Amino acid sequence: MSLVDEVAEQLAEELGERAHSLAKLVGPDAAMEWPSGMELVAPVLAAQLVQDEDDRLAAQTVIDVMCALWPHGSPEAVGRADWWRTPLGRVCARSLGRDDAEAVTHSVAAAMLGVPRGSIGPMISRGHLDRHPDGGVLRASVLQRLADRR
Repeated sequence: MSLVDEVAEQLAEELGERAHSLAKLVGPDAAMEWPSGMELVAPVLAAQLVQDEDDRLAAQTVIDVMCALWPHGSPEAVGRADWWRTPLGRVCARSLGRDDAEAVTHSVAAAMLGVPRGSIGPMISRGHLDRHPDGGVLRASVLQRLADRR
């Protein structure tokens, strides 16, 4: 399965879950139509996320997807730091900018990267991650490390 296919499959599933919640509010007709709509739009969105020719398109698609999937905070802020290791999480991480100065704890950084918590200190010491001036790890450096794994 290609990366585009993996991302499209995950997008269809996750957007479908969000749509199901909203469909309860708008009625059963919408609930019946939205899942098939998600299956149609997911491959298009996945292709936009994965392509390398148009950074603005990829970045805007990341913004749209992240706002739809995580309306109440970033994955790590709502207890799903491991989401960044999914195919969709990795391609979204690639488009998020380095100017993000937000810090995450060593535990959250470890969950995002899928490594033991004790690995984070040495990764900072070796320059693989950036320390936040107020403590913790720069979230942007964790996202950059995830994006580099692609």
